[in-house]
Amino acid sequence: MTLTYMQDIYQLKKKVKILEEEFVIQDAPVPSVKDQSTVTSNDIEPIHEILKSQVLSLYSQGLTLDQIARQSSLTKEQTISVIEQHRLRGE
Repeated sequence: MTLTYMQDIYQLKKKVKILEEEFVIQDAPVPSVKDQSTVTSNDIEPIHEILKSQVLSLYSQGLTLDQIARQSSLTKEQTISVIEQHRLRGE
């Protein structure tokens, strides 16, 4: 019983952390249209900030690019683009 209780708490804490990250992103000022888009040669629409946050979170957890792309519904190229943009900003 105690083990399942601890597992439930762990899962809830993970979910709260993700929600807090998304909340912080939503509270950030909206960048101008030029800054907002993450468009590569294959993309038509910009990648939403929540997806970017998810990609960076999964990357920091050590998942492979293929796993991140599958979980975020992005292409591998889009995933790489998000990670590279994050690195270029020095974050």
